[in-house]
Amino acid sequence: MICTVHPWRLLIFMATVATIALPFRLDSARSAAVSAQEATTRSSPSETSSTTDTVTIEARREKELKRQITKFVSGAVFTYLNDSLERWDTPICPLVAGLPKERGEFILSRVSEIARDSHAPLGPEHCKPNLYVVVTDNPDFLLRKWSKRDRRMFNTCNGMGYVKEFLHSRQPVRVYYNAKFSSAGGEREASGLELDDLSLDLPLSGCVASGAAGTRLRYGAVQELTSVIIVVDSRHTTQLNMGQLADYIAMVGLAQIRVDADTGTAPSILRLFRETDPQLRGLSPWDQAFLQSLYATSQSSVLEVTMIKRRMFEQIVGR
Repeated sequence: MICTVHPWRLLIFMATVATIALPFRLDSARSAAVSAQEATTRSSPSETSSTTDTVTIEARREKELKRQITKFVSGAVFTYLNDSLERWDTPICPLVAGLPKERGEFILSRVSEIARDSHAPLGPEHCKPNLYVVVTDNPDFLLRKWSKRDRRMFNTCNGMGYVKEFLHSRQPVRVYYNAKFSSAGGEREASGLELDDLSLDLPLSGCVASGAAGTRLRYGAVQELTSVIIVVDSRHTTQLNMGQLADYIAMVGLAQIRVDADTGTAPSILRLFRETDPQLRGLSPWDQAFLQSLYATSQSSVLEVTMIKRRMFEQIVGR
């Protein structure tokens, strides 16, 4: 049987087929275009891997830097379980004895400059000395005479063991810190040093914190340096220039520092007397970051040490 299709029915049929097929072709083209765009904008596997590796390396570097900072602070600074760190809260008045006038004035100037840069309190030009720097070729003899003459030379809050350790130390630079709890130009040569220039007036009390009670977040009293005695054995400084010595004195004079500190791999002027280490020409960025962080951090905060470490990290990495 022969089926005849009228022309008008054929036209309707073709139009219907076209209507049904057209959306399918458009959707396919659109999907292909989107896929192509995604393919061009999506990072290649190698690029993604490179970015991930960079982030990982940076994270490791920051972690290692934080570990080094912790080692530096823990090794260099005397820390106390339930007390603040010791620092200057009253104006610092340095005195240098045992050196010719020009060298003594250089050390005074450099110590004062570092104190200002660290925002430590600094006394006026004419003030009563409380930071004593004495250079001598016979420190044992000097200290025996000085301690007999001035019975109040040492604050014994930390016991006589601390005093004996200072008197009999073999360190090139000896440091004794006198502190208390608080609420909230040497012109002569070493051979001509006079003890009349060195007289301390220490407080009779201050070994025990008093006043407002502390909280879980804040100390009721903080440890304030009242005087610091630095005795330099000139026999061990012949290979140093005055800049190195002055910066070392400033570092140990502005904070309670262990002179035999193990600061790890961190660059620091505190490594000056280690024969195996290359000698720095002065304070390192780490030393500057520590001193500035010490005096920029709230001393009464129980998180003082943690905050110092964070400030150091931000300053060293330039944030």
